[in-house]
Amino acid sequence: MASPNSLSSNQLFLSEDKVRNLLIGLGIILIVLAGYFYFTSQKTEETSSLSPEEIIVQEEGTVKKTGEMTEPLTEEEVRKMREEIDSVLSTAGETADLKDVVGEQANGQAQRAFSDGKFYYKLTAFNLRPSAKGYYYQSWLEKNGQYLSTGRVEVGADNQGIVYYSSSTDRSDYSRALITLEPEDGNPAPATTVLEGSFSNY
Repeated sequence: MASPNSLSSNQLFLSEDKVRNLLIGLGIILIVLAGYFYFTSQKTEETSSLSPEEIIVQEEGTVKKTGEMTEPLTEEEVRKMREEIDSVLSTAGETADLKDVVGEQANGQAQRAFSDGKFYYKLTAFNLRPSAKGYYYQSWLEKNGQYLSTGRVEVGADNQGIVYYSSSTDRSDYSRALITLEPEDGNPAPATTVLEGSFSNY
Protein backbone atom coordinates (compact mmCIF):
# COMPACT_ATOMS: atom_id res chain seq x y z
CA MET A 1 0.00 0.00 0.00
CA ALA A 2 1.41 3.39 -0.99
CA SER A 3 2.38 5.80 1.70
CA PRO A 4 0.13 8.90 2.10
CA ASN A 5 3.19 11.04 1.36
CA SER A 6 4.00 9.38 -1.94
CA LEU A 7 2.89 11.02 -5.26
CA SER A 8 1.06 9.29 -8.07
CA SER A 9 2.61 9.53 -11.56
CA ASN A 10 -0.24 11.90 -12.56
CA GLN A 11 0.52 14.23 -9.67
CA LEU A 12 4.24 14.13 -10.44
CA PHE A 13 3.54 14.94 -14.11
CA LEU A 14 1.38 17.92 -13.14
CA SER A 15 4.08 19.22 -10.80
CA GLU A 16 6.74 18.91 -13.51
CA ASP A 17 4.44 20.77 -15.94
CA LYS A 18 3.96 23.60 -13.47
CA VAL A 19 7.69 23.89 -12.83
CA ARG A 20 8.42 23.86 -16.59
CA ASN A 21 5.82 26.59 -17.26
CA LEU A 22 7.16 28.67 -14.42
CA LEU A 23 10.73 28.40 -15.74
CA ILE A 24 9.62 29.29 -19.28
CA GLY A 25 7.70 32.33 -17.97
CA LEU A 26 10.71 33.50 -15.98
CA GLY A 27 12.94 33.01 -19.01
CA ILE A 28 10.69 35.15 -21.20
CA ILE A 29 10.59 37.92 -18.57
CA LEU A 30 14.40 37.91 -18.31
CA ILE A 31 14.78 38.09 -22.10
CA VAL A 32 12.36 41.03 -22.33
CA LEU A 33 14.16 42.88 -19.50
CA ALA A 34 17.57 42.23 -21.04
CA GLY A 35 16.34 43.54 -24.40
CA TYR A 36 14.87 46.66 -22.81
CA PHE A 37 18.07 47.54 -20.92
CA TYR A 38 20.21 46.87 -24.00
CA PHE A 39 18.22 49.16 -26.30
CA THR A 40 17.93 51.84 -23.60
CA SER A 41 21.70 51.91 -23.14
CA GLN A 42 22.24 52.04 -26.91
CA LYS A 43 19.88 55.01 -27.22
CA THR A 44 21.60 56.84 -24.36
CA GLU A 45 25.02 56.33 -25.94
CA GLU A 46 23.72 57.51 -29.31
CA THR A 47 22.15 60.67 -27.80
CA SER A 48 25.27 61.61 -25.87
CA SER A 49 27.47 61.22 -28.95
CA LEU A 50 25.40 63.59 -31.11
CA SER A 51 27.10 66.81 -32.14
CA PRO A 52 25.34 70.09 -31.34
CA GLU A 53 22.67 71.03 -33.89
CA GLU A 54 22.87 74.69 -32.97
CA ILE A 55 25.03 77.02 -30.92
CA ILE A 56 22.97 80.00 -29.83
CA VAL A 57 24.10 83.20 -28.13
CA GLN A 58 21.77 84.39 -25.39
CA GLU A 59 21.90 87.24 -22.91
CA GLU A 60 22.35 84.76 -20.06
CA GLY A 61 25.10 82.88 -21.89
CA THR A 62 25.88 80.85 -24.98
CA VAL A 63 24.26 77.42 -25.27
CA LYS A 64 24.48 74.39 -27.50
CA LYS A 65 21.30 72.62 -28.53
CA THR A 66 21.15 68.90 -29.37
CA GLY A 67 17.64 67.62 -30.04
CA GLU A 68 15.54 68.86 -27.12
CA MET A 69 18.55 69.24 -24.82
CA THR A 70 20.17 72.63 -24.21
CA GLU A 71 23.46 72.96 -22.36
CA PRO A 72 25.55 76.03 -21.50
CA LEU A 73 28.97 76.36 -23.11
CA THR A 74 32.07 77.00 -21.03
CA GLU A 75 34.12 80.15 -21.63
CA GLU A 76 36.70 78.03 -23.44
CA GLU A 77 34.05 76.50 -25.73
CA VAL A 78 32.66 79.97 -26.50
CA ARG A 79 36.16 81.27 -27.32
CA LYS A 80 36.84 78.35 -29.69
CA MET A 81 33.43 78.72 -31.33
CA ARG A 82 34.02 82.41 -32.00
CA GLU A 83 37.51 81.76 -33.36
CA GLU A 84 36.15 79.05 -35.67
CA ILE A 85 33.38 81.30 -37.01
CA ASP A 86 35.76 84.26 -37.49
CA SER A 87 38.24 82.01 -39.29
CA VAL A 88 35.66 80.60 -41.72
CA LEU A 89 34.03 83.98 -42.41
CA SER A 90 37.39 85.64 -43.10
CA THR A 91 37.90 83.42 -46.16
CA ALA A 92 34.39 82.37 -47.26
CA GLY A 93 30.76 83.37 -47.33
CA GLU A 94 28.97 86.63 -47.98
CA THR A 95 28.06 89.86 -46.23
CA ALA A 96 24.87 91.89 -45.82
CA ASP A 97 24.86 95.51 -44.65
CA LEU A 98 22.28 96.29 -41.98
CA LYS A 99 20.46 99.62 -42.08
CA ASP A 100 18.62 101.46 -39.33
CA VAL A 101 14.84 101.52 -39.88
CA VAL A 102 13.76 103.54 -36.83
CA GLY A 103 15.93 106.65 -37.17
CA GLU A 104 18.37 105.87 -34.36
CA GLN A 105 21.53 106.08 -36.54
CA ALA A 106 22.54 102.48 -35.84
CA ASN A 107 24.06 100.25 -38.51
CA GLY A 108 25.61 96.85 -38.79
CA GLN A 109 26.81 93.91 -40.81
CA ALA A 110 25.81 90.26 -41.04
CA GLN A 111 28.12 87.54 -42.38
CA ARG A 112 27.35 83.95 -43.21
CA ALA A 113 28.89 80.86 -44.80
CA PHE A 114 28.12 77.17 -45.20
CA SER A 115 31.33 75.18 -45.05
CA ASP A 116 32.13 71.50 -44.41
CA GLY A 117 28.54 70.71 -43.47
CA LYS A 118 28.18 73.59 -41.02
CA PHE A 119 26.45 76.97 -41.19
CA TYR A 120 28.34 79.92 -39.70
CA TYR A 121 26.80 83.30 -38.90
CA LYS A 122 27.99 86.50 -37.26
CA LEU A 123 26.14 89.75 -36.77
CA THR A 124 27.80 92.98 -35.65
CA ALA A 125 25.78 96.10 -34.81
CA PHE A 126 27.10 99.60 -34.11
CA ASN A 127 25.60 102.64 -32.36
CA LEU A 128 22.82 100.66 -30.72
CA ARG A 129 21.11 102.65 -28.02
CA PRO A 130 21.11 100.72 -24.71
CA SER A 131 17.74 99.04 -24.29
CA ALA A 132 15.39 100.29 -21.58
CA LYS A 133 14.63 98.15 -18.56
CA GLY A 134 12.34 95.29 -19.52
CA TYR A 135 13.55 95.25 -23.15
CA TYR A 136 16.36 93.55 -25.06
CA TYR A 137 17.72 93.24 -28.59
CA GLN A 138 17.24 89.99 -30.52
CA SER A 139 18.96 88.76 -33.68
CA TRP A 140 16.99 86.92 -36.39
CA LEU A 141 17.24 85.32 -39.80
CA GLU A 142 14.09 85.36 -41.93
CA LYS A 143 12.74 83.65 -45.05
CA ASN A 144 9.23 83.95 -46.46
CA GLY A 145 7.81 85.14 -43.16
CA GLN A 146 9.55 82.41 -41.12
CA TYR A 147 11.84 83.71 -38.38
CA LEU A 148 14.82 81.93 -36.84
CA SER A 149 16.27 83.40 -33.66
CA THR A 150 20.06 83.47 -33.61
CA GLY A 151 20.24 84.80 -30.06
CA ARG A 152 20.04 87.89 -27.93
CA VAL A 153 22.32 90.80 -28.75
CA GLU A 154 24.51 91.86 -25.86
CA VAL A 155 25.23 95.60 -26.16
CA GLY A 156 28.50 96.75 -24.63
CA ALA A 157 29.52 100.11 -23.21
CA ASP A 158 30.65 101.11 -26.72
CA ASN A 159 27.07 100.56 -28.01
CA GLN A 160 28.28 97.65 -30.11
CA GLY A 161 26.54 94.28 -30.17
CA ILE A 162 27.85 90.99 -31.58
CA VAL A 163 26.09 87.68 -32.14
CA TYR A 164 27.75 84.41 -33.13
CA TYR A 165 25.63 81.49 -34.31
CA SER A 166 26.33 78.10 -35.89
CA SER A 167 24.18 75.17 -36.98
CA SER A 168 24.59 71.72 -38.49
CA THR A 169 21.65 72.67 -40.77
CA ASP A 170 22.32 74.94 -43.74
CA ARG A 171 20.42 78.18 -43.09
CA SER A 172 21.51 79.85 -46.33
CA ASP A 173 17.90 80.04 -47.55
CA TYR A 174 17.20 82.59 -44.81
CA SER A 175 17.95 85.68 -46.91
CA ARG A 176 17.15 88.49 -44.47
CA ALA A 177 19.05 89.44 -41.32
CA LEU A 178 17.58 91.70 -38.68
CA ILE A 179 17.69 92.93 -35.10
CA THR A 180 14.52 93.66 -33.16
CA LEU A 181 13.79 95.37 -29.87
CA GLU A 182 11.83 92.94 -27.71
CA PRO A 183 9.82 93.40 -24.50
CA GLU A 184 10.37 90.83 -21.76
CA ASP A 185 6.88 89.42 -22.23
CA GLY A 186 7.62 85.79 -23.14
CA ASN A 187 6.25 86.22 -26.66
CA PRO A 188 8.53 84.31 -29.09
CA ALA A 189 7.47 86.34 -32.15
CA PRO A 190 9.63 89.27 -33.36
CA ALA A 191 8.57 92.72 -32.12
CA THR A 192 9.97 96.05 -33.41
CA THR A 193 12.60 95.86 -36.18
CA VAL A 194 15.57 98.15 -35.53
CA LEU A 195 18.14 97.01 -38.14
CA GLU A 196 17.68 94.94 -41.27
CA GLY A 197 19.49 93.86 -44.42
CA SER A 198 19.45 91.12 -47.06
CA PHE A 199 22.04 88.81 -48.55
CA SER A 200 22.40 89.54 -52.25
CA ASN A 201 22.27 86.05 -53.78
CA TYR A 202 18.65 85.42 -52.73
